Amino acid sequence: MIHVEQQPEPLPPDFDFDGEVRQPGLSALAELTGQAPTIRRPGPRIQQQANRPEDLRSNVLRKYDYWTRALGALHKAYGGICAYSCFYIEPITGPTVDHFVAITRTAPQEAYEWNNYRLACSLMNASKNAFPDVLDPFEVQDGWFELNLDTFEVEPAKNLDAELKQRVEHTCNRLKLNSTECKSMRRRWFNMYWAPRVPSQPVPLWFFEENAPFLAREMRRQGRIRPEDQGAGPAPRSDDA
Repeated sequence: MIHVEQQPEPLPPDFDFDGEVRQPGLSALAELTGQAPTIRRPGPRIQQQANRPEDLRSNVLRKYDYWTRALGALHKAYGGICAYSCFYIEPITGPTVDHFVAITRTAPQEAYEWNNYRLACSLMNASKNAFPDVLDPFEVQDGWFELNLDTFEVEPAKNLDAELKQRVEHTCNRLKLNSTECKSMRRRWFNMYWAPRVPSQPVPLWFFEENAPFLAREMRRQGRIRPEDQGAGPAPRSDDA
């Protein structure tokens, strides 16, 4: 994992987060707890399920998953990079909205708050689930996690104190970052760089920095890049250029 810079809540005309997600969600919470809706909408009233929002079950809230409306905006805001695996997620392969503070353990209003969302591939989201022992990508600092480029396992940095090292290890274990699937993916991408199918047309380092930033950072940090890439800084993303 690498540090993820928190992006501001999207506003019109790009995407009206408040109007499309927050306000419909809060209105649903009001109806689910026997109060009047806070916005007008077509259709019958939502049946009361509890007296307080905190008593609502997560399976009830998931019927009102207005957060999925923000998935496109979330994918764009974070460059399509999974906050946990640090690989680009193609829109057709299952990007998801991860509630970092799970809606099963917090005030349900957090289900409809942009700052509680992390872009995650479906595998990482399922592994994290509602467990609280995963480090927040917004709080992770670059250098806490390192990559062994021989085994392709993610490891805590050697200079971490005992408590932080344990939290990094818990995160790796909870997310299954060293599963066979994750290690194979990193190895395949690494080999794509060093053993291109067409030797005269090597894959440029900027492609890895744009689509696999943690792997690219570790390759650069450990000097495992081609001579022609030694002095080149990261290229700007195509949507930033």
